[in-house]
Amino acid sequence: MIFLSSFIIIEFFSYKMLKRFFKYLNHRIFYIWLLFFSFLSAMISSEDGTYYTVFAIFIFYYLLLVINDKLFLYVTTFIVITLSLYYPVSLSYGSLNSGIVAALLETNIQESIAFLDKVKLSNLFFPLFFIFCFFILIRLKKYRYTHKRNVDKKQKILHFALFFTFVLSATWVPVKLYLDSQEMVEERKLTLANSPVNILSFYFNIYDSFNDYYDEKKALENAVTLISPWNVISSNPKYKNYILVIGESARRDYLSTYGFKLNTSPFLDKTKGYINRGYVSAAPATYHSLLHTLYFISENQKKIDYSYNIITLAKAANIHTSWISNQGSIGKYDTISSRIGMSSDSAIFTKKAGFNMGNVDDSRLFDILSEELTKQSNNKTNLYVIHLMGSHNKFCDRLMERDEKIAFLNEKMGCYISSILKTDKLLESIIELFQSKQESYSLIYFSDHGLSHIDKEDLTQISLDHGAKYKQNYEVPFVKLSSDDSVRIEVDVKRSAFNFIYGFAQWLGIETEELNKPYDFFSDQEDKNIKVFNFEKMVSFDELEDDPILDIY
Repeated sequence: MIFLSSFIIIEFFSYKMLKRFFKYLNHRIFYIWLLFFSFLSAMISSEDGTYYTVFAIFIFYYLLLVINDKLFLYVTTFIVITLSLYYPVSLSYGSLNSGIVAALLETNIQESIAFLDKVKLSNLFFPLFFIFCFFILIRLKKYRYTHKRNVDKKQKILHFALFFTFVLSATWVPVKLYLDSQEMVEERKLTLANSPVNILSFYFNIYDSFNDYYDEKKALENAVTLISPWNVISSNPKYKNYILVIGESARRDYLSTYGFKLNTSPFLDKTKGYINRGYVSAAPATYHSLLHTLYFISENQKKIDYSYNIITLAKAANIHTSWISNQGSIGKYDTISSRIGMSSDSAIFTKKAGFNMGNVDDSRLFDILSEELTKQSNNKTNLYVIHLMGSHNKFCDRLMERDEKIAFLNEKMGCYISSILKTDKLLESIIELFQSKQESYSLIYFSDHGLSHIDKEDLTQISLDHGAKYKQNYEVPFVKLSSDDSVRIEVDVKRSAFNFIYGFAQWLGIETEELNKPYDFFSDQEDKNIKVFNFEKMVSFDELEDDPILDIY
């Protein structure tokens, strides 16, 4: 009997406690769901977040509620619609940038259809789930625990503390990036597009992207009429035709010419010419690499003068210039090179927006080059700059069905080394094309940057991606092949891409007042104390870590 009474009492109190617990949940279910909705908001945004992003978004939503119910409804509705609409786009093209804006504003019906074809039905599932969860949130809003109309002092302090926490979490990363940046003045930018609160950075990125688009479009228009500022002392080009091939994302240790075990560069393996095993790119990504390779920036220069570049240098020496690019013409990472291209006598871009807006095969550049050759005058020296997609991520997109494919580790790595083989075959075709013209020529090929390994633990998943801390992010091939080469010269001379502009002038036989210093780019004398730009600052190349192939296989 005592046992039964005890059991009933326990059950009674358990029931009361459970009832009280559910009552507690009932008052706060809205805020629990709001936290879940904040998590979904962070997940669906195309911008990067950090470990506290979800809590910062929750504070943002909470403060909107505190201010006004209708404001909360309008703002969250706007956020849900815009994030849901852009999510399928982000899966194909990443976060918004000026290149995507260009595609949006300058596209035609055919291109719009091609874009819609890339959107899979499965890409809509998450946005639809996000919208569904939003409707539940609005329905739950009436169950939330409401504050008193007269907010007491403690609540005011709490709201101020939450507001301060949100502002700090949203702004400290952009401010830190701005203050720590070692870029030149006009390259530095204080913007909330860098905020780790990624629903906030999403909208500021929209604003920045549209601004960048109009700025870049204006810069490209100005580049067409750019007057060369170079002071040429003399010009004595040795060859009739100069070809500069700028590769993409090819680290040199994956070329058989540089020791890779599979036959990825059969043409370069056997051709006569100059092969340097010590060339170091300026940076681990295209933008900063080409900025410091193709432009002349003196050591004490505080602001970049974009008129000092390889094309205006060639034009100052009365060399006809052609720029043929399979990268984008407008975009966050494209305009630094396309601005140079637009200043050439003939500029042809396979993409009128960003580099990732469409997948054009590099073989198209060969066809364009062949067409350009038929237009050139016989009494002028010509410079052809060919900018490849090369081995750009996504590697398998660089290959067509007809291309030779090498099996290696997994699909991604097989595609990567096959893309290097494809570039080697393209170089061979270009050389054969100029040989058929029976005119003198000289070709330089280098890659803008290398890559580093990711997912090393599993050989079925291992791949390559951008990085900054390894030597291999900067170690790229550099070759010079000329019509009068009689021997193969392989050297291991450390050479910095920061000095390429001097080598370029030397290659074309141009002397200028700006580049007039005792320096031989093709000599055996190495560049000392080579530094590279690692996205944040200049660092010593020799102090970087190694990411060799042998450590993995």
